[in-house]
Amino acid sequence: MTNEWTKPEYVEAYLAHMKCIPHRTEGEATLLSEIPKETKRVLDLGCGDGHLMSLILSRCPNAIGVGLDFSTAMLEQARQRFGNSDRVMLVEHNMDNQLLDLEEFDCIVSSFAIHHCSHQRKRELYTEAFSLLEGGGVFCNLEHVSSPTQRVHDRFIQEMGMTPEDEDPSNKLLDVETQLRWLKEIGFEDVDCNWKWRELALLSGHKTYPSHHQTAKRSGRIKQVLVMRHDLKMRRGKQIAQGSHASMSFICHRLQQRDSFSMDDFSEVEQSWLNGSFAKVCCRVNSKEELIAIHDSAVEANLEVHLITDSGKTEFHGEPTQTCLAIGPDDAEKIDAITGELQLL
Repeated sequence: MTNEWTKPEYVEAYLAHMKCIPHRTEGEATLLSEIPKETKRVLDLGCGDGHLMSLILSRCPNAIGVGLDFSTAMLEQARQRFGNSDRVMLVEHNMDNQLLDLEEFDCIVSSFAIHHCSHQRKRELYTEAFSLLEGGGVFCNLEHVSSPTQRVHDRFIQEMGMTPEDEDPSNKLLDVETQLRWLKEIGFEDVDCNWKWRELALLSGHKTYPSHHQTAKRSGRIKQVLVMRHDLKMRRGKQIAQGSHASMSFICHRLQQRDSFSMDDFSEVEQSWLNGSFAKVCCRVNSKEELIAIHDSAVEANLEVHLITDSGKTEFHGEPTQTCLAIGPDDAEKIDAITGELQLL
């Protein structure tokens, strides 16, 4: 990604130009028509100033969104747009790097962003988007693609009211056919170019439900939630170790109960999670008392919960210390009733 996007004046010029793109609203309207109104979770790759996210949230009244962008100047524009809305979380992230370990989404979108990545990274992004999609979810990329010939490209530049000198040097344009083929090879179904005007195109695909996701479809999203004590100020490595211990505990517990076990020893919901994408969220509390209260509430709700007590050999001055816990995997709504108000770590 070019550093130009970190400059407020460059961002302002780009946003002013975007408003003048011919037929842009047609492409956006086609994208919106692909998104079910009952959509609950949206991920926007390269969210910019939040324009596309705002359109989707208006269409989907019960949706919440996560927007990723590497430009601090763009993210500032998005923060001004959404204010203190609790429906949007904005995260600084460079898409040249692997996508963050987020919960699953039932809609992943992008608008004129992925074409700044190398071709190899484009395909990797499509693969990562597929893994983050819920079964039944949709991926829509409103994208700047390459023309088949130089003459066709020159006509596009002319229609855009630009000159060759105005072209963005960070563009890495790729043809529609190659990208559609990639989506099919990755596993997307109903792959199509739903709309196209010259070098602007909407590419989309759906992730269908494999057989092991039928339970997830019936019961809603499935996830595991880790709750970490923030007041202990643990080293990052220590936090990772404690969280890993907590996450694996529901499997280790079964190993301790019997000499051997199979997938049949897990509930249908747990099997779906193990065969799926291991959706996890890590939240924080600020005291031992809060951690124990979350634990007790999970027990009362008949959820699988494992509380981790560190031996204190490397931290905590040799004192055994309760550091974190894991709830689930189970139906997200059940867990959210207990942890939904907690801050993310």
